Amino acid sequence: MPAPTNQPIATHLSRFCSHHLFCNSLIATLILLLSLFCETQSAHAQQYAVVPVNGNALDPYATAAYNSGTQGGGFLAGFPNQSFPPTLFTTNAATQDRFWLRTDYIRWMADGIETPALVTTSPDGTAQSDAGVLGLATTTTLYGGEINDESTNGIRFRGGFFVTPASAFGIEGEYFRIGSNDSGFSRNGGTQILARPFYRTDTDIETAQLINYPTVVDGNLSIGASSKLNSYLVNGRVALCPTCGGNCVTCRNTDRVDWLVGYRRIELDEALTFSETLESQLTAAPGTIVLNEAFRTSNEFDGLQLGVVYQANLKRIWLESLLRVAVGSTKQTVSINGNTSITESGVTDNYAGGLYAQRDNSGTFSRDEFTMVPEIGFTLGVHLTSCLDATVGYSLLYLPNVVRPGDQIDRDVDPDLLAPPGIVTSPSRPEFRFIQNDYVAHGLSFGGQLRF
Repeated sequence: MPAPTNQPIATHLSRFCSHHLFCNSLIATLILLLSLFCETQSAHAQQYAVVPVNGNALDPYATAAYNSGTQGGGFLAGFPNQSFPPTLFTTNAATQDRFWLRTDYIRWMADGIETPALVTTSPDGTAQSDAGVLGLATTTTLYGGEINDESTNGIRFRGGFFVTPASAFGIEGEYFRIGSNDSGFSRNGGTQILARPFYRTDTDIETAQLINYPTVVDGNLSIGASSKLNSYLVNGRVALCPTCGGNCVTCRNTDRVDWLVGYRRIELDEALTFSETLESQLTAAPGTIVLNEAFRTSNEFDGLQLGVVYQANLKRIWLESLLRVAVGSTKQTVSINGNTSITESGVTDNYAGGLYAQRDNSGTFSRDEFTMVPEIGFTLGVHLTSCLDATVGYSLLYLPNVVRPGDQIDRDVDPDLLAPPGIVTSPSRPEFRFIQNDYVAHGLSFGGQLRF
């Protein structure tokens, strides 16, 4: 195996970054700053002669044993016992690798938000009573179903420190965030028939609120959908096999298995928002209607986390497999609100409620649900330098018992509740009911790890 080069760390990093798209500015800056520590350590190690063993150049990743009173093999050959330096070019981790910091760019797919049909259209010439009504052959859904299901970017930080010199016990932490996955629907005026469908509870038929219809109403509609996922955890890490963590002076086991026990918090926040402005085109009934409503959900999980991690260490690569299960409680919160403003003859009146957000389902509702959150992960690492690795991995997180905004929409609407409200003669709908679902997020990660 070739001897280690004396090229600067920056040279390795420039080659590495030129071939990896995931080295965004945040990750590159972090790794470059932290690699200055490695440069210093490498310069210190060059004060000592790198001696060949049996005529071969030194392998910096070969296992080296050290026994009191005798000369070690590999890199230890040629050094007196009392003057052995704490170099990073040996795998005797009793003098190294007690701290690690890993930074990843993550690209994950997550379950989209399931909704009923939210926006419909019909061909030109459709009768006003049939425009946008679900169940008719002429009606087409423009927005609804599974939305916000595109892959999204994120960032993850992991770090830890082995408390004991033999690396038998350590503390680690992790934080990751999937950036806000925002999507939506927007139409501003035009000649296309546009409607929001709902089911009338007084007559038990499908109908629709018109947004655009020639000579009747001209309006615009905007729907926003957002989803954000955050996770925090702190673990204790205890060596299971070998119990010394593989870093004592006599242990030759390069693989290791660790128990994990600690605390985890997960936050899933999502929202559906509606905004519309309608201008009457009827000469006998001029006026403007402005309507806004929102369905927001929050899921806050707190629990005890247990897990196991196995790391297989080869000469220049390592493979880590991870299984974690968190057990605890999820606080589910649903917030629904709406308002409508009607302007006629220069006078504006304001009313509570929108279309799907009405008297009996508006407000903030919370409850706690017992939850088990499993996660699996795999990471492949490649040694770039004596203390810097490139990593690529895959993770899957399953979060059950969550409330999501699309599930909280009740399409059954009593038209007597619509602004301006009248006398309600039928059972009041829509109504609020907790409807929970599952959430799965999974995908790839690309990054780097610093260890010393």
